[in-house]
Amino acid sequence: MIVATIGENLRRIRKSKRIGQVELSGLSGVAQGGISAIETGHREPFPSTLDRLAAALDVPTTAFFEGEGASPIPPRPRTPLTEEPEDRFDERFAATDVVSAEELQEKVGAEFDKLQGYIRGLKAAGIGGDDLRLKQARRRLEEAKRRTYAATSRATDLALNAEFGRDRPVYDTVAAYVGQGEAVAEYLAEEARTTHRDAG
Repeated sequence: MIVATIGENLRRIRKSKRIGQVELSGLSGVAQGGISAIETGHREPFPSTLDRLAAALDVPTTAFFEGEGASPIPPRPRTPLTEEPEDRFDERFAATDVVSAEELQEKVGAEFDKLQGYIRGLKAAGIGGDDLRLKQARRRLEEAKRRTYAATSRATDLALNAEFGRDRPVYDTVAAYVGQGEAVAEYLAEEARTTHRDAG
């Protein structure tokens, strides 16, 4: 079990540094009773608690997850379309037709899924919210979300214009589609607020 592994490793590391539970409590700000409960496997610690204990013991947080039962730190996935500079991605984006826009949406969407899995893996390995890897992964996830949304919207607009003779505006940048989406969301939110006030 992960909880047992954390406790065993915490006790092993603490003893190897000749630090008692009371002293570790003073160094980390974690109650001595809490440290005891973690070491005996009776309490699952919050990531922030592990971060404080790791800092006090001068070890990486991942040290608590080493050994049998621990989740390994996953390798960073390759996400070239998500990480491509925005001006270069926009050039690629602007050149798409219906089919290639759908293909682009599928490829960036696959990168979004990879990043979600990577973030789950980091959390399972005990990586806390302040870890640079987690912060970078979340930023890439947000960018993949933006680009997937834009590619989906462009493919839809191009398809409607081609199949039904519509004259929908088709934008050539991710920012234009994201901005349009935010404007629509704000309009709908304002409509909902107005309806609520009128009903009241």
